[in-house]
Amino acid sequence: MGKFRFRRVTALMAAVMFGWSPADVRAQSIEVRIDDALQNITALVRPERIGYATFWDGNKFVQCRRLPDRQLRCEAAGTTMQPSLKSVLTGDRLNRLAALGWVIDPAFGSYVRTFPAEVPTAAAARHIVRALTEAYAANIDTVEMSTRWVADTPCPPRAGPSQNLAGSVNDMASMRASAVRSCSYVDTKPAAQAVSSSAELIALYGPMVTAEIQRLRINLTRRVWASFSTGIGYVQCMPETTPPAMLCEAQSSESWPALAAVLTPQRIARLHSAGYADPGRTPNYSKIYPLEKFTDAAIASELLTILYDVYNYSGATTLKVTAE
Repeated sequence: MGKFRFRRVTALMAAVMFGWSPADVRAQSIEVRIDDALQNITALVRPERIGYATFWDGNKFVQCRRLPDRQLRCEAAGTTMQPSLKSVLTGDRLNRLAALGWVIDPAFGSYVRTFPAEVPTAAAARHIVRALTEAYAANIDTVEMSTRWVADTPCPPRAGPSQNLAGSVNDMASMRASAVRSCSYVDTKPAAQAVSSSAELIALYGPMVTAEIQRLRINLTRRVWASFSTGIGYVQCMPETTPPAMLCEAQSSESWPALAAVLTPQRIARLHSAGYADPGRTPNYSKIYPLEKFTDAAIASELLTILYDVYNYSGATTLKVTAE
């Protein structure tokens, strides 16, 4: 604790002495925290387990581990496991990532850089901050981090494409159902179809979403629900009986903090314009659709419009439906 506080005070003193901007101070502070995490997975050795340090902003992440020869191997998120990152990893940013020494790993489509054993963790931390901010446009004020020790196997479980931080090594129980346990990943799903308007999105997914809403209406008295996930936010609905209605929710940053970067005041205003109430009754934005006033198709159309207008979903990834 003493060492950490000393390093933070040093950063503040340097800001005063050298005229650093607040952004410089924040960057230095996050470097210290990343350095601490890298030191933690280096110093703490657990039998038959490997320590992983993960640093992320939303779904943009870098994850590092020590190799048997003490080199530090780091992976950064790629578009194979996270197609939504295609809008982030533009040509210029991929060139920047390459200039920083990261190369693609064809096994999972991530980007990898290995630091020699003699490189200080502080130097690796500075490099990780540059990769996150310069190539992934991460916000250093919202970068989160964790350390976790995972069973030492040739192919540890990874978060699957439908999960947060897809592609990262993660053995949490909540991730097991859709974790990738192979030594490589190939997307076998048909390519998603991008659209350029909410009308096109409704034309593409309207019949399917309408059928799901119809199923909920038919099973009005049962505990059923349907969720429509884009990977960057979801909408979900369940029936209510008194009076007959459909309760629908749109995911908020309270249920997933990473959405704070997506749900701008302008986009939240669009939710309000559509009649969605702020979180309170539920952790998400919510609206009740009386079934005497709204057809199944009308509800489906409004849900898809919200996904397009509020969550910036253009069909670049396939809409995932989960239902009960």
